[in-house]
Amino acid sequence: MVRILKEHFRGVLRPVEWAMGSEAPAPDDLDLREMARLALNYLRRSPEPGRGYECKFSLGPLGIPCHVPHSPSNAYGYDPIALGDTDCRMDWQYAHMRAMVGEVEADATERGVRRRVLGYLHEDNLAWINPAAYIGESIDGEWVGTWTTAKVLYSLAEEHERTGDAIAKTRARAIFLALKGLAQWDGARAYYPGIAPYRDGEWLMRGWCQTHGRNYPFIVEPCVRYWECTGDEDALDFACAIADGFLDGVQQPDQGRLKIDPATGAFEDHVHLHTHAAWGVAHLGAVLHEPRYLEWAERVYRFVLGHGTDYGWFPEFIPQQEYRTEICVVGDMVSLAAWLARGGRPAYWDHVERAVRNTLRRSQFTLTPAFLALFARVHADMPPATLEEAVGELRRLDGGFVAQAAFDDWVSYPATLGQPGLYANGIHMMGCCPPEGMRALWEAWQSTVEETADGIYIHLPFTREHPAALVTA
Repeated sequence: MVRILKEHFRGVLRPVEWAMGSEAPAPDDLDLREMARLALNYLRRSPEPGRGYECKFSLGPLGIPCHVPHSPSNAYGYDPIALGDTDCRMDWQYAHMRAMVGEVEADATERGVRRRVLGYLHEDNLAWINPAAYIGESIDGEWVGTWTTAKVLYSLAEEHERTGDAIAKTRARAIFLALKGLAQWDGARAYYPGIAPYRDGEWLMRGWCQTHGRNYPFIVEPCVRYWECTGDEDALDFACAIADGFLDGVQQPDQGRLKIDPATGAFEDHVHLHTHAAWGVAHLGAVLHEPRYLEWAERVYRFVLGHGTDYGWFPEFIPQQEYRTEICVVGDMVSLAAWLARGGRPAYWDHVERAVRNTLRRSQFTLTPAFLALFARVHADMPPATLEEAVGELRRLDGGFVAQAAFDDWVSYPATLGQPGLYANGIHMMGCCPPEGMRALWEAWQSTVEETADGIYIHLPFTREHPAALVTA
């Protein structure tokens, strides 16, 4: 046992003695279904029905008000950075969270968010959006978003899998072909200019996309998931073409420090865009039993792990001066670990468990007594009626996930406690992060018990009632 521990412990292990515990183990206090129930509160109450179910990106729970757009409002939205990103991420999670709690029917908000997301599709079967979420600034006009298009593809593929809807399958096929049609090719390998928006032959390389346009696109995972749900072999072939581009370094000629070192998995800058891309490569490697893909994805995973912890805390950027994570990265790393485990590396199930039990569980936002006391303290100069109204607004965010937690604290910026706005109130809750936390929650739930052609597998020690097995932690 000590030998095994030494292989996975970065430190010194002194002589170890084992002793039997004198008491029975305490019941597990982690309730995944309760976390999903809380998450549904956020999913159903945070969008704005009066604005066509527009979702929110710029959330700062300690501020009054808690929602102040980071990018100025324009004709396309009050909080433009949510367009084609936050809403698409949330669209995935309604059905997942409902499945966890045993609810069958979609409510009005879920249907409204789905209409909004499908409304981005034009006759060319590509998603056209105002590109603020891509470039970080408000401009006039709409551009094709490959990121948005790929996420809609994923949603429709899963809708077909859940319901058997032939229309969803047909539409997903059309979206896949349109998305593939924008790819650039280097022989048999395909690539895109990162997540840069596209229009009339131009890729919009400005603002955030001066960097993100040289990063990795989110294409492989949606194509693999679409293939799983529909059996479309063309999508699997295209996923391989993109993954081969990643591995062979043809993604962009000027990636520089953003490029993933194929030997070590090392890279710099925004972690989420790298791990979001690597997640799909791990998934592809697992379903194809392809060592090249699994080994490349594992090197990326291990590199990020080496800059974080094995209990689910990972940095938002590399290098990074502040100790803050991003729950989007946590979601990616949980999915990466799960697919690496399915691909023949079962030790990574331990990483999934620790990430969920520690960082993910502790990052779910609820109005705890400690938070309410802090809120009252930093706003002690406010009238009681104002505080009551502000807390009522915060109840719409119950069940989301804070975005940039420190190792053991929601507060990332203590010098600005209580100021309004995303970047100046002490606690961040970027709208991209709550649904990605829910994705990690769903990953853990569906991985606890899996039925395959080879048998029934119990991967994780989480309490769950499953038709094939009852797991009690």
